[in-house]
Amino acid sequence: MNMTAIVVGALVAVLGVYLAVVQKKKTEGIVIELKFMKPISLPEIVANMENLEKEGLAEGYRDMVQTNGKVVTEEEVTAPYSNKVCAYFEATVTREYEEEEVTKDKDGNTQRRRVRRSEEVGSQKSDAPLYLKDGDVKVALDLDGANLQLKDGIDRFEPYKDDNTYEFFGLRFTNHAGARTIGFRYKEQIIPLNHPLYVVGELRSSADEIHIGKPSEKGKPFIISVKSKDEVTV
Repeated sequence: MNMTAIVVGALVAVLGVYLAVVQKKKTEGIVIELKFMKPISLPEIVANMENLEKEGLAEGYRDMVQTNGKVVTEEEVTAPYSNKVCAYFEATVTREYEEEEVTKDKDGNTQRRRVRRSEEVGSQKSDAPLYLKDGDVKVALDLDGANLQLKDGIDRFEPYKDDNTYEFFGLRFTNHAGARTIGFRYKEQIIPLNHPLYVVGELRSSADEIHIGKPSEKGKPFIISVKSKDEVTV
C-alpha cells in the first residue's frame, strides 16, 4: 500500500469519527429539547387557534408543539406486500447481487474476486392525507421532511429465478450484464389505522386548516412516531 492510500485512509477515518461525534451531540441536544418541551393536547391546540382566528392572527401564525393522538385518514391504503389496510406505508425492493471486482496489488498484478452488493431497485410511499385525532378534533400532518418512525412490517428475501419476469411498482427489472442477481429483499414499514402517534413539529394555519409540519427554523425537531415520548427520548 502506497503512502497516498495510507493518508487518504487516515483522513477518511478521522472524518468518520468527527461526523459521528457531531451527530451524537446533535441527537443529544434534540432529546434534551424534547424532554423540556411542554406537551399540549389537540383540543387545546384547536381552541388556541380558534381564538387567534377570531382576533385575525391565525394566518401566518407558527409555533413549535409536542402533542399526541391517533392517526386517521380519509382514504385507507393497502400495504403492497402484507396486503394490510393501514394509514401509511413505505415499501422498498432491494436487489442483492454478486459481481467480479478487479484490483491490482502493489506489484501491479491483477486480482479478481466475487463481491456481494445490494442496490434499491424500487420504492413506494402511500400519499393519502394523514390527520392526528383526539376526540372530536383533528389536525392535518404534513409528512414532508419528517423523521418518520414507523412499525416494521414484511421483511422477506426471495431468490432470483431466471424464468421469472420482475416488475416493481410499474418498472420492469432488467438484469445487468456482468453481475449475477442473487435475489430480492422486500421490506415494508407502516402506520396502522388509529395507531397512537407522538408528534413534534411546527403548528401553522393555512387555507383555513390547522397543520403540523416541518419547522421553518433550521435544526428544530420534526418527529412523527408510532413510539411513545418515553421511547423516543430514551
